[in-house]
Amino acid sequence: MQIVYHKYGQLNSTNEKALQMVASGKAGEGMVLIADQQTQGRGAGQNLWESEPGKNLTFSIILEPVFMNPSRQFALTEMVSLALFDVVEKRLGCENLYVKWPNDLYYLDKKMAGILIQNRIKGDQLDFTVIGVGLNVNQKEFYSDAPNPGSMIHFSGKEESLPTLLEEILNGLDFYYEKLKTDIHSLKTIYLQRLYRIGEWAEYEDAAGRFTAKITGVDSFGRLLLTDRQGDLRVYGFKEIEYLT
Repeated sequence: MQIVYHKYGQLNSTNEKALQMVASGKAGEGMVLIADQQTQGRGAGQNLWESEPGKNLTFSIILEPVFMNPSRQFALTEMVSLALFDVVEKRLGCENLYVKWPNDLYYLDKKMAGILIQNRIKGDQLDFTVIGVGLNVNQKEFYSDAPNPGSMIHFSGKEESLPTLLEEILNGLDFYYEKLKTDIHSLKTIYLQRLYRIGEWAEYEDAAGRFTAKITGVDSFGRLLLTDRQGDLRVYGFKEIEYLT
């Protein structure tokens, strides 16, 4: 994958800018849009992503995964989660690092990274994918009401080079992107190994109330699979289940 950088001092959102490029026909695979400051950076749903200017990585990458059926698009989430995990693991180790379904990167109980993936589908294939990444790196103080934000510097005690981190993440994305083309199932296996609470009994809450269950997998559509104490399989989409302590 050939990387082409588009660097900005300030943008509302790198994903928003990337989607505008897609819509205008100016996008191409491997374009990376990176901003020192995002004034309206988005997380999942309507959540905003707080990022101090010049302290963290906030970027989007454009891909053209036309080889993928839209029904398998969750594999893109697995790909990005694993690339981020690998880079942070090199600095902090893996003992307290995990992916919290569907795609948040946590160290201990602190959220260090979030991913926003937006796809354009044509017919039976993915036409364009815009992957937005926010990774907290050197920011020491957070002021928004987002729950449990954390940075790499909180745990390593040292500042990281943002260009070096970005290059490593993009190399990881390239590696896993090639795996998507040849062995999409291998990503699922690694993703589940990194998944928070996999195989552990824990408390959850859904629209019907609290229950005890263990995470047993994620299906090809990205839905979370849990088995409760009665042995029944429960299937949840995004925002349909809450993790309890």
